Amino acid sequence: MSIEGIWTGEVYGPFGWENRGVFIFENGRIVGGDNRQYSMGRYSLKGTEVTASLQIHYYGPPRTNFGEAKEEFQTEIAGAWRDGEINGTIRRTDKPQFDLQIRLTKRMEMPAG
Repeated sequence: MSIEGIWTGEVYGPFGWENRGVFIFENGRIVGGDNRQYSMGRYSLKGTEVTASLQIHYYGPPRTNFGEAKEEFQTEIAGAWRDGEINGTIRRTDKPQFDLQIRLTKRMEMPAG
């Protein structure tokens, strides 16, 4: 199974596991979003270890999952890929003391094209 495909994301925050939308992993690039934010960045895979750097942009009211409401910020994800899930942490690069748990679940392979 390839890491490339369509994934859903969840972050464990103050209210438990919260949906963070849909993400597309393709050729080292990751893009995604939900009804309040969109994100784009790069990912890499070494064995089962996944790392990603994402720029987050809120277009609805900003959430305070990382300790303050901010419209735009950079994040880093580090996790392990196993059985169609990536489990790990996400943190703002300017506030590394606020690691949150993240869970990404692969929903489908990229369509041939």
